[in-house]
Amino acid sequence: MDPNYKLKVNPIQREEYPRVGNLLYDELGQLVLAKLNERFRRVPCIEFTQEFKKDQPITHSNVPRVLAIDQILREEGLDIHVLSPEEVIRYWSAIPERRSTYSDTNSVIIYPKEGPNEELRQKALKLIGKQSTKIPLVISGLGVEKADNQYGFTFTQTGNILVREASYLTKDDCKAALNKKGELVKLNQGVQVWTSYDQSGFRRLYRNSNEFLDCRYDAVLGSNDTGRVVLINDVITQKN
Repeated sequence: MDPNYKLKVNPIQREEYPRVGNLLYDELGQLVLAKLNERFRRVPCIEFTQEFKKDQPITHSNVPRVLAIDQILREEGLDIHVLSPEEVIRYWSAIPERRSTYSDTNSVIIYPKEGPNEELRQKALKLIGKQSTKIPLVISGLGVEKADNQYGFTFTQTGNILVREASYLTKDDCKAALNKKGELVKLNQGVQVWTSYDQSGFRRLYRNSNEFLDCRYDAVLGSNDTGRVVLINDVITQKN
């Protein structure tokens, strides 16, 4: 992998931003998909069976695929990772194809009540050292590995797990923005966020093509051709 690799970015991206761009089927995309498919060979909805042309965006984003991609990027020692929810908000205007695509973040949601994907909810709680929670939790950095269950994967411990309490997700209709500490909080202005009306289960946290963040969807394996994997380069900026 070329250590000087640069993400291809939206031409209108502001110069002071880090590089934000889709994962493409280029040198990086081929490396990542090969490693992911080796780990999840013959696992439906996780192994990539789609054929991509050179430099075409990688499509069909879902939870295990994006978490695996994020994990592989970190294992390779690259200064590139999948956007967090906070980075989605911070660099909203830099996200390519924002109005016609969706993209999973590097994070997922655990709600207080038992519900959809309870096996995954319990596994994630165990990995963060909890038996329960009273408010929604946003968790990033979970690893994934092949498993003989209904999902084809389970979560694993990594050195990058980060847990944030998300009180802004306790009501179904809110707008969220970053405070001075870089934390997502509920404000009158910001990006629309939709949450689970009954505060139950384990769900994905993704950017919807309708210009909002969605924390309601429980189909962790769902994907289609409008899905993208949006990455950020921590070090190299457009000025470089």
